[in-house]
Amino acid sequence: MTRRCISLLLLTVLLLGTLAACGGNNTEYSVVPMMINEPIITYELGIAVFRGNEVLRDQIWAALQVLSADGTVSQIARRWFGEDPTTIPPDRYAPLALEEVRERTLIIGFEISNVPMSFVNPQGILSGFDIDLAQAVCDYFGWTLELLPIDWADREMELASANIDALWGGVSLTESIRERLLYTEPYMESSQVVVTMSDRRIGRVRDTRGRYLAFRPSSMGELALIENTSFANRLRASIPAETLTAAIGALERGEIDAVLMDRWAADYFVRSGDAGAFGGRVPQIEQVDPES
Repeated sequence: MTRRCISLLLLTVLLLGTLAACGGNNTEYSVVPMMINEPIITYELGIAVFRGNEVLRDQIWAALQVLSADGTVSQIARRWFGEDPTTIPPDRYAPLALEEVRERTLIIGFEISNVPMSFVNPQGILSGFDIDLAQAVCDYFGWTLELLPIDWADREMELASANIDALWGGVSLTESIRERLLYTEPYMESSQVVVTMSDRRIGRVRDTRGRYLAFRPSSMGELALIENTSFANRLRASIPAETLTAAIGALERGEIDAVLMDRWAADYFVRSGDAGAFGGRVPQIEQVDPES
């Protein structure tokens, strides 16, 4: 074989190897997170106040109905979710006498890392759907809004001690919450979903059998593991993570196989790929339809 033939053969082998590595179309493939569209549990979100504070609860709900009727709620929702998933019945004439609403400062307690409901954005500014919604209610009444980030595990203690007037961080209306607190009607629904990586071969929830999954304690993720025992029992281990950032980091490093998180948080990253909201580098989440 001549030197020229050998050179051509080597060049052909190199080209075939390059095409195989790139999928034949020069596309660079990478491992990315994926959201599995099979809810582990679903729940409603509301705004909670302490018992005996019916007036404040009714004022907030009436204002939300008016703001739903004039399109404000939908505008805020579409800004954060790309759609309007809210369930607030519009009522331009909600039973509310504005002359009886006194000026006040409304102090709301919220979780500081509840993307996209309430969180610190990459510019260091408090942001989110719930923040904007609370501001809209205060603007309607002429109230002053005060934002107080709290440890979500201590949320009821903060409310009982009057450090805050309302819990406005996507309060899940569980049976225990309904028994202990006053709350508005649900303003939207959510669920807990599984987020994994494209190289873990988890295309459906049932594929989590024998896998390691992280969740956040004192959250709906923990409740999902308690209530959905068939899901929890198929896991090899469920591991508490202090923050969503820590859970995602462990997922990226291959220390775990999946993370249990809020559906709207996952959806936010599907659309925006905003890694900064997690507090670090996070690949864009890709959705997986279990029916496909």
